[in-house]
Amino acid sequence: MRSLLLLPLALTAAACATAGSGGASAAGSPASSVASDAPERGAFVVRLGADTIAVERYTRTGNRIEGDEALRTPATSLRHYVATLGPDGTITELTYDARRLVGSLPPTHAEMRFGADSASVRLQAGGRDTTLRYAAAGLTPYVNFSYALMESMIMRQLRAGSAGSADSIAVPLVALGAPQPVIGTLRRVGSDSATFAVFEPTPYRARIDSRGRILGLQGLGTTQKVVVDRVSDVDVQATATAWAQRDSSGQAFGILSPTDSVRAAVGGAQLSVVYSRPARRGRTILGEVVPYGQVWRTGANAATMFTTSRDLVIGGTTVPAGSYTLWTLPSSATAAKFIINRQTGQWGTDYDAAKDLARVDAAVSTIPTPADRFTFAIEPNAGGNGGTIRYMWGNTQFAVPFTVK
Repeated sequence: MRSLLLLPLALTAAACATAGSGGASAAGSPASSVASDAPERGAFVVRLGADTIAVERYTRTGNRIEGDEALRTPATSLRHYVATLGPDGTITELTYDARRLVGSLPPTHAEMRFGADSASVRLQAGGRDTTLRYAAAGLTPYVNFSYALMESMIMRQLRAGSAGSADSIAVPLVALGAPQPVIGTLRRVGSDSATFAVFEPTPYRARIDSRGRILGLQGLGTTQKVVVDRVSDVDVQATATAWAQRDSSGQAFGILSPTDSVRAAVGGAQLSVVYSRPARRGRTILGEVVPYGQVWRTGANAATMFTTSRDLVIGGTTVPAGSYTLWTLPSSATAAKFIINRQTGQWGTDYDAAKDLARVDAAVSTIPTPADRFTFAIEPNAGGNGGTIRYMWGNTQFAVPFTVK
């Protein structure tokens, strides 16, 4: 079992009942014969590598879903939500409250109302009161890391009979504070699975029961790379209290992939890399977190930006002064392509191969001391006319030499 850090006994015991990553708890596997008017309870543990980053507990009674969630990043917060359901299972109203347990950040409150062809959201956040309106049919609320609300959406679509074994369903979603809806894609896969893609093409994959309830979910191919286990129960308040104690002692979990930069003066050129730094969290990086045969954003979040004030030569290709994004295509534990792309300013899943300037070989090697956070370095060579771009994560290092023209 992967470690669940600082969790109270009730949560640890429940998590131990799960059947592996993305599996269902033996005690928590729901029976499909539960009556619609009987209280139904569920709970989820959300992990990123070896770290638990959220726990959620909900109750469904008649036309109401009420839930509580503790979220650990960037600092511990408690969420509470109440969803009202229409006769067909559509969420017609959602109230949402979140508060940080340590510090003075103002709480967040939202009231969301959904009609047949429109939705409105009143959002109080950051000391501001904003009302947003959306004109579209079939809108559904989306709250990141809430799998009870995702489960409700899956259940409704399957109950409506519109998710055939080979059909995809477009689901318009309203995220808190978003200026416009986004389109999620739900697909039924066989009799016991469904996939759901939102904000990026790679989907989450859920194991579901006959009613569409989530038994386990994994998003290892997505940006978030989470694994979600259904468990028999969690003590959300006790978990949040334990995490908040760490926050108070200066051990807050922090941003999952903080932004950083590295700058260097080499041969008269000013070079910089601006990137995000995901953490290893006990995972195997190359071949798993960074799959073979797939283009990787070379970091996290927004595409990694590289800027040079002078022309460079990299792998025999002239790279004119300017800004680019950097990508990596690993093919094995010892081989990878370093990709220099002309497009800039995009999110890290929006790679366009047609805008590549060059693909050159990167030297791939194993380093004796693993890098827990993804790290870039620009190292001048002894002659002063060039150097090496290095980036490291886990026990793997990529190295790309360059010269200044």
